[in-house]
This record gives sequence, C-alpha cells and structure tokens, in this order.
Amino acid sequence: MDRNEAYKALGDLIFKGFLTAEMGIAGKLFIFKTLNEKEFDLIRMYSGKPDRKGYVNRFNNYFLLFSLFMVEDNNILVNKERYIPELFEFFNSVPYLFSQKIISSLNGLRQTSYDVLKYLEGFTYTSQARNNWKALNGMSPTSSEFTGIPGTNLIGMTIHQENWVRINKFLDAEEEYNKDYSMAIMVASATNSKGARHSQGVHDSHIKSAEERRQKLADLGSMDNVKKIWTPEGWAVSTDTAEELVAELERQMSGQMDKHDIFMDNYFKKMRAEAEKKAAEAEARIKEYREKHNNVFIEGSSRALTVEETRELLSKKKVSTIIVPSEESVDESDKNNFLKKVSTKVIGGN
Repeated sequence: MDRNEAYKALGDLIFKGFLTAEMGIAGKLFIFKTLNEKEFDLIRMYSGKPDRKGYVNRFNNYFLLFSLFMVEDNNILVNKERYIPELFEFFNSVPYLFSQKIISSLNGLRQTSYDVLKYLEGFTYTSQARNNWKALNGMSPTSSEFTGIPGTNLIGMTIHQENWVRINKFLDAEEEYNKDYSMAIMVASATNSKGARHSQGVHDSHIKSAEERRQKLADLGSMDNVKKIWTPEGWAVSTDTAEELVAELERQMSGQMDKHDIFMDNYFKKMRAEAEKKAAEAEARIKEYREKHNNVFIEGSSRALTVEETRELLSKKKVSTIIVPSEESVDESDKNNFLKKVSTKVIGGN
C-alpha cells in the first residue's frame, strides 16, 4: 500500500469512522463497514460465553449485523438496536459458506484499517488533517455534524480517531507554548536583549527542525518509506531527520551500497591499482640499474671498502691533488703577506 492509498483510507476512518464494502444479498444492495473496538466489545457481550453451545454461530451473526451500515437506501446505524432481532434472524438464515465469504471480505477490510495505522502520524501533519481538526472545534469526531452521516455518534470512536485527537491536542499545546515563549522572550529582551536573542534563536532552531521532520513525514507517509526510497542505482539519500540518519547507518552497517558508494569504491580501487603499478615500475628500474652498475654505493646497506674495492674505485676516478707547501719551506715575505691578509679578513670581517 502506498502513501496515497493509505491517506485515502485514513481519511475515511477518521472523518467518517469506517471503511465500507458493497455486496449483493438476496437481490438487494448491502453496505458493510469496519468495526471499532467498542463494537467488538458489544458483539462479545451479545454472543455470551465462549463455552456456550452455538457461540461461534452467534458471534458470526452479530459480527455481520454490527458491520452492516446500509441496506439499499436505509441507514441501519440510526436505529440499529431496533433492527438487532430481525437482522440476527436474517443472517442466521444466510448459507454458512456465503456468510463466511462476507466475513472473510470484512476481515480483509479490517486488516487494511490496521495496516494504515503506521501512516497516521504523517497524515495528521498534512494541511487537510489539520484544517479538519480546526473545523471540528471541540466536537467529537463521531458527531454527525462532523462526519455528515446520521448515527455515527452511536458507534464510538476508532483507534485512528483517538490517536488523531491525541496528536492534534499535542500540536495545539505546542503552538500555545510557542506563543507564550515568544511573549516571554519579548519581555526579557527589555533587560537582556543579547541573551533573549540567543534563547529565541535556539528555540526557533528546534521549531524549524520539528517542522521539517513533520513535513517530510507528511510527504513520505511513514518513516518506513525512508528505506524504501533507497535504491542501489541512486545516489545517497538525505539524512535530514533522525529517522533518515538511523536508516542510512543501518544500510551502511549491512553493507548495502548505493551509486555513490560504488563510485567511491571503484575510485579507490583505481587509485590503489595505479599506486601498485608505479611502485612495481620503480622497483623494476632500481633492479635494472643495479644489474647494469656493479657499484657498492647502491647496495641496500653500508660497510667499509676493502683494499681491492678502494683500488678499483680510485682507478676509475680522476683525483685532483692540491699541494700545500710546508710552513718551514715558505718564504718569510710570503708568510708575512699571507698573515697580513688573513688577519685583515678576520679582524675586519663581518
């Protein structure tokens, strides 16, 4: 079931109080509806103790008559108590296999009403639901003025209506609190404008975060759909809300990869392959050089040269020799000139 189907069903369950199904019986149009928990309690009371003989048959008959909404153009909800004996006998006369077929269909409808519960919060945040809540103006969601159906005030609220009321009351209380908080900040700004602005900024940030989450939930219908919108062919989904972040972490921990993950994984593999290739080429060049040049200086370790290696090395190199004369053999005038030049450099130098 997608979001639109779920929201349509929730609209009926909240604004009317039930889902409906049409069936033809004995040449007439019968319209059945889903039951709420209060109606189920009545069925159990009418059926008596489960250990009594014929309990299952009685329960089925009462289930069918309490599920009945209309016969042709006659609304059964308005005077259902008056019709109970007559309807009980009628459904008791219906062939067993046919009555089981009707019950099975109604159970499927009831299952649908349970399936859409996970969409209830998102539906409540939609503009349609909030506008209808304000239009309710304190009335019960089962009131005929609100549903437009006579007799809905006699059947009690569904769990969808009860939870819808709770969420809306919480939102109303939150709105009232935000108004009071803004008034308090305005008063506080007269004595501490900087602190008031900071507090207002933090509060506004919380409000914005909550509004964004609710809008996203209204758009998706259910946070379960956060996982559904992810596909391995798509780029990474957003993580604007706590639910989305949790879903993304769960996906990553399970090893699921989207298009972005696959792209980055291939990129790193390519970088590793290129690095390994360059390292292999460098190693090959070093090996080739070692093979061509039998030189001890490119060995991987240091050691002293042997006499033979020293002779071989000197024989391959041209040695420039600088002959420095002995101090005793230098002329006295040359020695004085040398000392004069050196002393001038040392004493006068910077």
